Amino acid sequence: MSDEEEKRLATPDIEPPKMAARGIVRGPLRYLLIAVGSLAVVAGTIGVFLPLIPTVPFLLLATFCFSRSSARMQIWLFNNRLLGPYLRNYLQRKGLTRRQLLTSLLSMWAGIALAIYLAPVLAIKIGLGVICACVTVHLLRMKRIDEGLQ
Repeated sequence: MSDEEEKRLATPDIEPPKMAARGIVRGPLRYLLIAVGSLAVVAGTIGVFLPLIPTVPFLLLATFCFSRSSARMQIWLFNNRLLGPYLRNYLQRKGLTRRQLLTSLLSMWAGIALAIYLAPVLAIKIGLGVICACVTVHLLRMKRIDEGLQ
């Protein structure tokens, strides 16, 4: 990636990357995609605050839906102050800031600890612990980025 591309991608108001969409669809399917994308944005937003709901997969679903239905909504999502950094960092494979890593790990382990405490079956408790440990390893292996570069 050239220096000019990196500068363009570092600015807050940027175009989203070109998705594999074949173009904007028309008719009822367009409105269905907008509705599904909007619901995915809501679920992703909830996931920012609740550790057991994933944020990035819902944002990727919303990006896909908006890339097929509304370029304006896709650009809004990509440049959103709260959700945009999650999406951009993941799509551009930049990594996590130390703050994002710490917040993610603490909230995930707090949520999983509560779920393990409330789970009635030992196998579920073990499964939750294994999943949480695997996600922790994945997050710890991701690159670190400076707070100002996100």
